Amino acid sequence: MGEKLKSIIVGIDVGITTGVAILSLNGEIISLFNKRYKSKNELIKEIIKYGKPLIIASDVNPVPKAIEKIAKNLGSKLFFPEKSLTNLEKEKIIKEFKDMIKSSHEKDALAASLKAFKKYHSLFIKISEISKKENAEELFDEIVRIVIQKKSESIADVIKRIKSGK
Repeated sequence: MGEKLKSIIVGIDVGITTGVAILSLNGEIISLFNKRYKSKNELIKEIIKYGKPLIIASDVNPVPKAIEKIAKNLGSKLFFPEKSLTNLEKEKIIKEFKDMIKSSHEKDALAASLKAFKKYHSLFIKISEISKKENAEELFDEIVRIVIQKKSESIADVIKRIKSGK
C-alpha cells in the first residue's frame, strides 16, 4: 500500500507569477517558490507533490477566485484574513524567514500560510494530545481534516467514529 500523504497548509499568491508557501502542520516550511503556471491544474499538480492540502490560505480579502477554485478542487478549507494583510503585518509575520524569500509573491504566500497556521496551531496541539490519549496518533491527519471541515463535532467523537469505521 502506498504511503499516506501528509496534510499541509498552502499559502498562495496568484498573479502572472504565483507564489506558493507550503508548511507542515508543525509550522515548518516544506517549500517556498514562485513560478509562472500555464494553468490552475499545473499549479495543483505541483502542490500535491508535497502532500494533501488541509488549508489553502490567501493574504487578501476578498479571496481571488483562482484561489477559491483551487481550494474547492482540492477539498481544502479556505483561509483568509478578516481584512487584507498590510505590508507591515506581512513583514512582522515573515520576519524570521526573510532570508529565504526571493520575491514579493513568496512573501505574500508565506505570510498567508503562517497566518493560517497561527490560527489553527492550538487546535492541532489539542488534537495531537487527545489522539495520543486515545491511542489514535496514526489517525491525526484524518482527525484534523474532519474537525476543521466540520466545526460542530468534538475531537473525541471524531476519533470514536473513525475507529468504528463509520
